[in-house]
Amino acid sequence: MPVPSRARVVAACLALLTVAVGTPRAAAPDINPALLSARWPASWIRTSGAGAGVFLFRKSFELSAAPSRFVVHVSADQRYELFVNGQRIATGPARGDLDHWRFETVDLAPKLAAGRNVLAAIVWNFGADAPMAQISFETGFLMQGNGEAEAVVNTGKTWKSIANPAVTLLPIDRKAIKYQYFVGGPGEVVDASTYPWGWEQPAFDDTAWSAADTITPAGPRGARDSPSRWFLVPRAIPLMEDTPERLEKVVRSTGGEVPGGVLDGSAKWTIAPHSRVTTLLDRGHLTSAYPELVTSGGRGASISLTYTEALHDPKAHGPGGDKGNRNETTGKVVTGLVDRFLPDGGSHRLFSSLWWPKYAMVTPDIVLDGGDFNGRAGEEQFVGAEQILDRDRRDARLDAEVARDFEHRGAGDAHQDAVVPVVGGDRAVFHDEEVLA
Repeated sequence: MPVPSRARVVAACLALLTVAVGTPRAAAPDINPALLSARWPASWIRTSGAGAGVFLFRKSFELSAAPSRFVVHVSADQRYELFVNGQRIATGPARGDLDHWRFETVDLAPKLAAGRNVLAAIVWNFGADAPMAQISFETGFLMQGNGEAEAVVNTGKTWKSIANPAVTLLPIDRKAIKYQYFVGGPGEVVDASTYPWGWEQPAFDDTAWSAADTITPAGPRGARDSPSRWFLVPRAIPLMEDTPERLEKVVRSTGGEVPGGVLDGSAKWTIAPHSRVTTLLDRGHLTSAYPELVTSGGRGASISLTYTEALHDPKAHGPGGDKGNRNETTGKVVTGLVDRFLPDGGSHRLFSSLWWPKYAMVTPDIVLDGGDFNGRAGEEQFVGAEQILDRDRRDARLDAEVARDFEHRGAGDAHQDAVVPVVGGDRAVFHDEEVLA
């Protein structure tokens, strides 16, 4: 593959942390009882002309003093991430159906300050390419303040919005996975050259953004003659947690060696121009995570990440190959879901996927690029799980928000699971950092 002559990559530390076992987040604040039985003042909103795609929303407002409490209720179709003054504070919604559409209850007060504040949300709807488990009506975003003090942020025409053209979908290669059963979502291609960098930060200039369109007033399931098809109910499990996680070892590498110290964060990785490096990195056990890749420079480069639960024998037992022992990698090939990131040459560009992959190993294919991988993974509260094998405890943790495991089964998985009742939420996040000089 031709490689742009300008690009050179300096990769900052491929680092590994063990999964931190944490306690679930505190219980959600109390919900105003009126919001469980009557029409909401807030409306569902969307970007003008929105169908499937990725969309950004912003709302600025003033506060005379930093509040001790500022509770809001948030939802979206299909999914969202919410930021307060540039810091991510919630993701969701928890899985449900149109008759039981979940909303999260979040206290924003710890992230608010006297003066100007900015709320920002990224909302995505992958349409027919979404995971089979994903229910959807139409693209929309919703925020409702719990009381009069929070009503200033209710979604409506005072919110601004724009489509994000930088994200396109990369469906899994069915032929590459030998047409195994796979009902998960697609991978993503993120093009840095068209990404509105800093969109979630208070200082971002959103004057070119348009006022959001209103769809319909929101309403709870308990309301008579709800105005909306989304019958809203509270999230039934705690919000997901973020816990740092690292990859454990370099299994193999072609096109260049991964320097010692990269995995533990103590070394940088520089890859020369006109190079292509492919490496296989092992987490040590099955996990789920959001890749986050920070790059500087490298305009015209391409970074592809392939996630797999087990490698395949390319020949044995028919065209599909035998997965066999997950710990055996010699002579085996990698297939699975792929994310691709396209740097634009800017500094400290943070790439991240919107959906998490499940994997035990990751193969970065770096064309003129280098990578730094570290991560965040979630932990849940279990009921009666003391006797469950560690493997199955992890697996249940990975499948938070309504058996997400069913989305991935078949594309590299090779084990059976115990059934573990879960009372808690999980956000597993895989973080990468790259510096492309």
